[in-house]
Amino acid sequence: MPDPLKQTISATESPGLFNVSPYVTRWMLWQKFAKGIDIGSEENSRMRWGTLMQPLIIAQAAQDLKFEVVPNADNTYHRRGLLGCTRDATIICPDRGPGALETKCVFDYRTWMTDWQGGDAPPRPHEIQLQQQMLVGDGEGKPSYNWGVIAAWVAGDVYYFERSPIVDLWERLQLEGQVFWQSLLHGKEPDPFGATIEVEWLTKLLPKVAGKVLDLSADESARAFTDMAQVYQAAKEQENTGKKVAEPLRAKLLALAKDNERVVLPLGVEVRIGGNEKAKRLSIYVPEVSRTENLIMAG
Repeated sequence: MPDPLKQTISATESPGLFNVSPYVTRWMLWQKFAKGIDIGSEENSRMRWGTLMQPLIIAQAAQDLKFEVVPNADNTYHRRGLLGCTRDATIICPDRGPGALETKCVFDYRTWMTDWQGGDAPPRPHEIQLQQQMLVGDGEGKPSYNWGVIAAWVAGDVYYFERSPIVDLWERLQLEGQVFWQSLLHGKEPDPFGATIEVEWLTKLLPKVAGKVLDLSADESARAFTDMAQVYQAAKEQENTGKKVAEPLRAKLLALAKDNERVVLPLGVEVRIGGNEKAKRLSIYVPEVSRTENLIMAG
């Protein structure tokens, strides 16, 4: 849960500082805090089921781990410096004191095997989230927590990942929070990351300006975007089989274009932005000389 006062970066938002969140990027966070943009994603059925199952997982964790568990029934938000959190529950060990308990629901084994490495390790965003909850603890003037647990419900079974403080990550979280807040104070907007989740906001917040051109034709470092544009075009021509390839590339090319109507890349390749304020449309122009040169290079 985000900070209702917008005074801190919450534990659910902090993975976005590193651009590893499936829901938010650093650029999107900046839009929220600097411009008051509501970047909240629409609740889906899995989110709803996760909320409904949370009390059951907490109760099961108390039974399995045999520790006192105190649910955060009123969604209390704690702050430490520029960071904050709303824990699912606090778990209390007689020897180690209070720790953070975070619940997660995994609804299919494919996600379990890929994102959770088959139970070997939690996904990076969840690790960051729990570490921030431990760091924040009960807030200013009180000690941080020195342990925490991620409880993952997976198709009827609950798995537990006990974590200790990652001191380097705690320091990095505090540093990134300071850097981010300084960028807000000085109006220094970060570049979009090029994640698929940004596409909606790239359209809403950066509508194309007619006639505006970003000319990178002489920039050798932009050759990667030339290749990207051609791969995108090839994937779009095979819409059914190439969609998974095309969508991430579309996000990166829109992030490069921002509010430009055209982007001129090395080898004469152009990214042209069409559509309107509701949806941007990409078209790629690839001159024959560029196609020929790439074939020679590939050979």
